[in-house]
Amino acid sequence: MLLRRPTLALGASVVLYAASWEFEWNLAAYPDGTWYFNPFAWQLLFVFGAWCAMGGAKQLSGVLHSRITLAVAIAYLVFAFVIAMTWHIPVLGQFVPERLSSLIYPIDKTNLDVLRFAHFLALGTVIVWFVPRDWAGLQSPIFLPAIWCGQHSLEIFCLGVFLAFAAHFAMSEISGGVAMQVMVSVLGVAVMIAAGGLLSWYKSIEGRNPGSRTKTTDADMAGGEV
Repeated sequence: MLLRRPTLALGASVVLYAASWEFEWNLAAYPDGTWYFNPFAWQLLFVFGAWCAMGGAKQLSGVLHSRITLAVAIAYLVFAFVIAMTWHIPVLGQFVPERLSSLIYPIDKTNLDVLRFAHFLALGTVIVWFVPRDWAGLQSPIFLPAIWCGQHSLEIFCLGVFLAFAAHFAMSEISGGVAMQVMVSVLGVAVMIAAGGLLSWYKSIEGRNPGSRTKTTDADMAGGEV
């Protein structure tokens, strides 16, 4: 549907997202409970990204390049920052009106709260404004690690799940101190960058040997080869 009727696919995704909230749909988790990231809700983020890649971004270009949209996006990011700070500095919570707190909480992560999705949209709007696609800085070697991981986002995500369990095990069995948290974070990021670089190198080698393939690889939604 994304290939033939991308806007219709996005509409169906929105309907599924709304239904998951209305009817509390989720998948069961073993031995009890439900999935922490509800796939019926989080699919909206992935479908929206795919819709943008299939031409939706061009349809939104007029809105995204509006100064009013930029102002709203920046205001929302400032608001989100202030709210997030109240979680780390409790004394700031007294400045948040009780009516506002009752309106926005809980900011559900499991079911991709609307406020979280709006935060993603606001960040995307600001990036579109201040980081043009042809910015020379994007060709800098310093961005290569991010590019490698982005080009192989699905593989890196799966690897990250494994690394998260490994890090949790290490902190539970050895130490949960700040030094250990920093160490496992640095090692985890390094492993993911190395994996992304290795995958990019392998695909470049594969591309120089077209005879090793029986057909041209299709583009994938996770940032694979075109």
